[in-house]
Amino acid sequence: PSNESINETPSNESINETPSNETTNETPSNESINETTNESETIWNWTIIVYLDGDNNLYLYAQEELDEIINYSRDDIPVVILFDGNGYNDSFLYVATNSSYKISEGELDMGSKSTLSYLISYTKENYPSHHYMLEMWGHGNGWMGCCFDKTDSDMLTLDELKGSMNNIDILVFSSCEMGAIEVAYQLKNSINYFIAPEGAMLATGLPNKKIFNKINSSMNAEEICKTIVEEYGKYYSYTSTNFAAWNMSKIPKLSKALNKFSYYLQNISYEQILNIRNQSANGIQYIDLYDFSSLVYNYSGSNTAKDVMNAINETIFSKFGVMHGIQIYFPLPIYYSKNYKNSDFAIMTHWNEFLESL
Repeated sequence: PSNESINETPSNESINETPSNETTNETPSNESINETTNESETIWNWTIIVYLDGDNNLYLYAQEELDEIINYSRDDIPVVILFDGNGYNDSFLYVATNSSYKISEGELDMGSKSTLSYLISYTKENYPSHHYMLEMWGHGNGWMGCCFDKTDSDMLTLDELKGSMNNIDILVFSSCEMGAIEVAYQLKNSINYFIAPEGAMLATGLPNKKIFNKINSSMNAEEICKTIVEEYGKYYSYTSTNFAAWNMSKIPKLSKALNKFSYYLQNISYEQILNIRNQSANGIQYIDLYDFSSLVYNYSGSNTAKDVMNAINETIFSKFGVMHGIQIYFPLPIYYSKNYKNSDFAIMTHWNEFLESL
């Protein structure tokens, strides 16, 4: 697999100031490649939704992902895919099930809330199911958002993600940096399980053929999550790409522990905090939260650090890689973004005040 990662890092100071393009075409044309059949009377157990954003420099990888999903999808689990290429008028909706078809969507803005809402609504109306899994594929940058659309110079913010989805059993991010507490916290009331990479995600994405060969419609959400992470780990066993599955019901406990921990951290000297931060960093912007808490615990013996570690162990129930599955925003002070305070996590915890105090 290619070492190119699904990562897009626009300026920290401009992400939330980019106006959203709400011109999404809400009325798909009937340009089916096969005869479209009405399957809305069928109640499936699982339906998979794929938001496949190739309107950027990942187009070729997105096309490969599309081909693989269509070729190896299962008859007992409908897969609804919204694909956007890097040209114009090359957005298409695909359905892979007993009767596969393709609908032209003109040119959609994959960085728009209305586009994602349209896909989810279309799927639920036409392929009603007891359970839904949604995969978000494209560039990502943690709390700043995901799915950069080059044509429209737009990107889905966490607020837009939060406002687009509800009653999603499993959310999978095939996007860099999305395995962050800020992302999970913002979506905690919209989804039940969360799978995402901590750090970079290789552009070759999920090993869909292997996953589709292992999952079936009778599996529960945790079984499917574990299968995805296990197959991902086998496929990328020679890389350090990290991937983890979260139980979202544990987020309130983790956030509460982290809030107390962030108050405690202000008792530690600036020099020592930065030293611990640098030892646990996995890039310029993020640290591994477990490693950071462990180092603080070893230094101070604080129970607030131990509580965070225990909460992480309860939250992450399947993982691959050398890190622990959860990262948190902690840039060097010179790179701190003023927009961070607008995230739900920053508003509801003391973490951003801790960062601003450095």
